[in-house]
Amino acid sequence: MIIKDFQKLKSRISEVASRVDLNDQKIESIKSQVQEILTIVRKEKLAGIKRLTEKFDKKKIDNFKVSCKGCFDKLDPEVQKALQLAAKRIRRFQEVCLPKKYELIDGEDKLEIRFTPLDSVGVYVPGGTAPLVSTLLMTVIPAQVAGVQRIVVISPPNIHLGIHPGILGAADLLGIEEIYQIGGAQGIGALAYGIEEIDLEPVDKIVGPGNLYVTLAKKEVYGIVGIDALYGPSELLIIADENANPISIVNDLMGQLEHGSGFEATCLLTNSQELAEKVIKEFDAILQTQPKKEAIAKAWNQFGIIGVVEKLEECAELSNVFAPEHLEIKVKEYDKLLPLIKHAGAIFLGGSNEALGDYLAGPSHCLPTGRSARFSSGLSVMDFLKRSSLVNMKATKELIEATAILARVEGLEAHAKSAESVGL
Repeated sequence: MIIKDFQKLKSRISEVASRVDLNDQKIESIKSQVQEILTIVRKEKLAGIKRLTEKFDKKKIDNFKVSCKGCFDKLDPEVQKALQLAAKRIRRFQEVCLPKKYELIDGEDKLEIRFTPLDSVGVYVPGGTAPLVSTLLMTVIPAQVAGVQRIVVISPPNIHLGIHPGILGAADLLGIEEIYQIGGAQGIGALAYGIEEIDLEPVDKIVGPGNLYVTLAKKEVYGIVGIDALYGPSELLIIADENANPISIVNDLMGQLEHGSGFEATCLLTNSQELAEKVIKEFDAILQTQPKKEAIAKAWNQFGIIGVVEKLEECAELSNVFAPEHLEIKVKEYDKLLPLIKHAGAIFLGGSNEALGDYLAGPSHCLPTGRSARFSSGLSVMDFLKRSSLVNMKATKELIEATAILARVEGLEAHAKSAESVGL
């Protein structure tokens, strides 16, 4: 279980980090199913949604649009308090992330970046194996802070309950007025194409995580609408030294592994052989106490890694290869290691951990997976704003001549004439 050879460890980490490839031939059949589902939604509208919901969710629904009004008051008071605390923290952080004014004034020239919110956003909230109440907070609040006027929430119907009461309660807390019990790829199609019969107009952007069908559907409709990201199975990498608590590490690892897809990936990197051995021992013991021990064991056996290296700096190098969704740095002098980290969706230091980040730290828990942290970031208020450049400048003779010269280099004579006509 413990890998000590650096090159073998690097190779294994790269393999695990790339474990899900949306272009892999193995999922071609799922792609075909998703395309077929989207075609049905686009052509058949409400009739197609009804048929697909009955097929996949085992539920016959006539009224897809639901109301969440009054649902918050029906929740347990302790749940209410927790939701209010989480919402307050998330909103406060996203408000800090609002962009400031960007402008350049050079003589009579004034150049600016103008930010405007999207008109409408569709939020997908998973409700299958786990009703992700926290996801609603982590997606809706950044959109609200950005100033999005129309926010549509969809979530798959539970076979007995419809949308989970916790999701409805959170939506009520945030003042959501448009919510539909539609899930899966058909839900993504409904947001992208609209379903006139239930007053669901198309949105401009779709955000939120989901299963493979949801992810592939988001990929298919991109271009018709915007999307935030293609989220894959959860990931956690922990860098720890000899001072770290092995029980805490095991609990953090299991917190990721219990999601249940079987593709969750976790990795512990340490310079302490003793800590690695303690973690293995504690893992086996704590596993027996877990309600979802089969799911945890399956993912751990397939995509769990424990690596022992000589220097903590090597852990940072290996972490950059993984580019994990979540990175916990459980070392005494984490400030020395942090500058070496280049790629990670969220980094947890000191007394924080991934579970706190999932629910109420402040930043959104919608984070890049599958090594996409190399080129993308977690969801934030910025994902609900568009940038426009404002140009107000005096066209001097020097600028006009330079513009015309460059246009003619490109063979665009009309551009050159356009520049030379400024001020006429």
